[in-house]
Amino acid sequence: NGLVRLLKPGCRTVVLLADQESKPKLLPQFFRAVFPYRKNKTLMFAMLMLEKNLEWYRKILAQALGERRPLNINPKNCIGTVLSLNGHRKYFCMYHAKHMEPVPKKKKESGGDFMGFEDSSSGSDTSDVESGHLLKKQEDTCAADVYSNVLFEEHLLDGLPNWLDRLFEGTTKRYYIQYWPECMK
Repeated sequence: NGLVRLLKPGCRTVVLLADQESKPKLLPQFFRAVFPYRKNKTLMFAMLMLEKNLEWYRKILAQALGERRPLNINPKNCIGTVLSLNGHRKYFCMYHAKHMEPVPKKKKESGGDFMGFEDSSSGSDTSDVESGHLLKKQEDTCAADVYSNVLFEEHLLDGLPNWLDRLFEGTTKRYYIQYWPECMK
């Protein structure tokens, strides 16, 4: 509870969710990702063991999603999730390798658009039916789809540094809740 309730206004806690098995692999990666922010006085870094805190995680997810029915959560799917908790304003931001937030698109500057140098895919080889590359590309994607859902523990935190950059820019999605659950251990 100290990770959330004892925070001063304006401070956040960045928390890695791991279990006993994944802890040795994920903790060094988490450390490397947050190391550049170590001198920031408004941040605390922590790790929560899923075995002990799954009920707490379930409660904040249910509040954020507005679910009235109990959530059925597989703890193995939560490994590598990183939460940024703002205890004072009662919201959190979430990083999960399988459920990446869309990166907000910046407005394109019309530097060379009028000259035909626009960055569109309409003139690319993939859209040219006569080139014959379109069929080959579709066959390759079918074979790749079988393995596209597999994500190994070593790669769970690969996108964390980019997410942290967006977090501190303020462009990540915020999930607001009514209260912080009591049962954090």
